[in-house]
Amino acid sequence: MRGTANEPLAYYEAEFRDGVRWAEDLRLADGAKPSDAAERVMVALVGWGVTAQAALASQLVGLGARAVREFDTYTHALAASPQPPEPVRLPDNLAPLPASAVDPGKLRAAYEAAYPARHPDHGMSTFKDLKALMDGTLMGPLLPASTVLVDTERDSCVAAALAHDCPGAPPLEGPWISEIFRDPAPAYRTAGALLLRRVLWLSAEAGLPAIGLSVTGGNHAARLYEAVGFVRTEQWADLHIGPPAASR
Repeated sequence: MRGTANEPLAYYEAEFRDGVRWAEDLRLADGAKPSDAAERVMVALVGWGVTAQAALASQLVGLGARAVREFDTYTHALAASPQPPEPVRLPDNLAPLPASAVDPGKLRAAYEAAYPARHPDHGMSTFKDLKALMDGTLMGPLLPASTVLVDTERDSCVAAALAHDCPGAPPLEGPWISEIFRDPAPAYRTAGALLLRRVLWLSAEAGLPAIGLSVTGGNHAARLYEAVGFVRTEQWADLHIGPPAASR
């Protein structure tokens, strides 16, 4: 995206989300002012959705863009981290399975229960999205570290962590955890943390340089991610660029 003097103002990847044109990873060009880039975005991307860095997102909201979601990205340096991942012991009744070998339908109950109405991510994705994550069509192929936990006493899938072989390089791209969730029943209170630590260990054992994830604002899971060695890299926001107020 360029200004009136053809100077670079911002960069983005043009995509579609649910039929809406979307500017993904909208970030400032070197030396560009957020205010200049925001003014250009509000003219050039009317009707689009954008995912923008926090400084630019703030300017866009000030010009009338509607914020849909705020989130942070995190990265874990795995073997080079001050907290290198280690093997974990799972409870005797929880058996790990490769996520690629599990029918998504067996995870539906735990997935929907994990995001009740009060959860910050409620309504952000659907079971259809979960299936697309598991078959690789949404974020690329699953990494071998992707794991489902099965309660062997109930013969039911109660937790899952999905990691993908995404293109690009860490810390903002590359291997990425798209989902980690568990059945909210008290019996599985520690399952999410144990599962995450297992995925980190398997990823490090596979030689991955780093792995990332994103956390919606207000999601207390961020504390867990930081506790196991994730470091915040960026703050972002999803926004909708509507027409100017005078033209509505």
